[in-house]
Amino acid sequence: MKSNIVKLWLLGAFLLGACQEEDVVPSVSPIVGEWVAAEGQFLALTVDGEEKTKQEFGVEVLKVHETVAEHAALEYLQQSFLGPIDGQSPKLVFASTDQLSATLAGEEVQGNWHFQNDGTILKLLVPGLHENGYFFNLKKLTLHELQLDWSWDMVFLGDEGELLRIGLVIKLVR
Repeated sequence: MKSNIVKLWLLGAFLLGACQEEDVVPSVSPIVGEWVAAEGQFLALTVDGEEKTKQEFGVEVLKVHETVAEHAALEYLQQSFLGPIDGQSPKLVFASTDQLSATLAGEEVQGNWHFQNDGTILKLLVPGLHENGYFFNLKKLTLHELQLDWSWDMVFLGDEGELLRIGLVIKLVR
């Protein structure tokens, strides 16, 4: 009788252990998956707290003619701050293995992503782009929305010695 009880107890413990292992779902970061531009809200620029279009940014900040201002603004932002995030039609795929796939100017590029500073900074590193990577403040991350931002100071050494505080907000959705 004792041996039957011990056998039943062991069988129950085995079955309970097996059920518990099946119930454990590995934790996956909400960033894992495919992200694209939030319609109409993908890229927002501010200069000294005032929202600007890309054309206004090109004229007022980069000091270029209005006919080339939007193109110049996109080119400047792409090279300096956006990196693998395409300034016109972004598509990023974050894998759980910290691998990144992005569509940049119609071509697919591969790289890595990492959270830093207790998950408040997102670093994107793609070979062939800026060697130190691109860093973004992680403002919002849900299952359906990813919001990143960055701000910097620009100083013009012309007659005025003008200092501008520039802000960039990027909104991506699934």
